[in-house]
Amino acid sequence: MAFTARFQMAARISLALLMLFAFLSASAGVLHAQSLKMVKVVVEFRQSGNQARETLGSTGGVIITRKSVRPDGRVIVEDTQTKTQRSTGIFTLVQDGGESSLLVATKVPYTEAIYYQNYLTGAGYTVARVAFLDVGTALKVRAQILPQNQIRVQLMPRISYFSTEGGGAIDVTEAATELIVPHGQPVFLGGATTQMHEVTRQLLGFGGRQDASETAITITATIQ
Repeated sequence: MAFTARFQMAARISLALLMLFAFLSASAGVLHAQSLKMVKVVVEFRQSGNQARETLGSTGGVIITRKSVRPDGRVIVEDTQTKTQRSTGIFTLVQDGGESSLLVATKVPYTEAIYYQNYLTGAGYTVARVAFLDVGTALKVRAQILPQNQIRVQLMPRISYFSTEGGGAIDVTEAATELIVPHGQPVFLGGATTQMHEVTRQLLGFGGRQDASETAITITATIQ
């Protein structure tokens, strides 16, 4: 009887250990599946601009015919408006609780001047060399999935492009923030506006130009 009781007790303990092991394995599997969730983060840069030109001037001359000479003059009025739109998007996939970075750019060469100082003679000299600058879009992001389809996002988007003014100038728009966004819904992150008004006057004339541009940054995070 004692042997049978011991055997039954050992069987019960073995069964309990097996059930505990199965529960822990299932829990680990669920946690592992949850940790493998991915978040797609999309950042869009939208730039729109308006350019208006107004010109008022006059031209004149003399018309000669066989019988008479008479002056000829007229007023010239010019009013033009131009609208431009440019959109750039960049996205990356990041694991829940992880970090990701992405760079899509072109290396642009430019001339860099370096000054060397000779401390023995007290003189110095300048050397010009060619360096490279990355022009494009970059995104560094960290994401964490929260309850109720919320996502905590830490990101630093950056976009650079050649200025419309020409001359090799490069415009840069950069942001850094941490926020909680709903799953799959676009959220306005920020932006910048620029306005310029130019007036020129000539003999018997007038000219004016107005430029305005706006850059908006939007983020969308989606649980995959």
